[in-house]
Amino acid sequence: MEPFHILAGPPGAGKTTVLQLLSETVQVVPEPARRVLAEQRAIGGQGTGDADQALFVQLMLEMAQADHAAASGLTLFDRGLPDLLAFCTHYGLPKRPIQTAITAQRYAPAVFWFPPWPEIYTPDDERKLDFQGAVEFGELIHQAYLQSGYSIVPVPQAPPQERAAFILRQIGA
Repeated sequence: MEPFHILAGPPGAGKTTVLQLLSETVQVVPEPARRVLAEQRAIGGQGTGDADQALFVQLMLEMAQADHAAASGLTLFDRGLPDLLAFCTHYGLPKRPIQTAITAQRYAPAVFWFPPWPEIYTPDDERKLDFQGAVEFGELIHQAYLQSGYSIVPVPQAPPQERAAFILRQIGA
């Protein structure tokens, strides 16, 4: 198995900020959802959660699979394939294609979990859930990782540099 590690958690828990810090040390892969949304909005596409949810999940699946296939060596991912199970549950979509991908493309067995943190949570153009909605979606993500056979390593609620240092120590980088 490649040394692919996932940063997961509810929206707005600080993953992207920490991933940016980690990018100075290791290879990183940004979150598929935001990239798909940016692409779809740039071309006037329908693959968004508010237009065509099934297409949105399909595009995220394709991007996450391509990201996994293209990665080599120590890599940190902002979200992984199991996150897509949460989207399927949230939207009421079939899970089989996601489950098949999860079985075929694995990551390191322990996932770095960023717990909900109200003090840093802020909605934005893409993150439209209120804090309680983010917590509820985060619970779907948490369950998806456990059901997919991953263990959870809680990332301490600390300044971003300390969170990044914690992860680097855990992965031996």
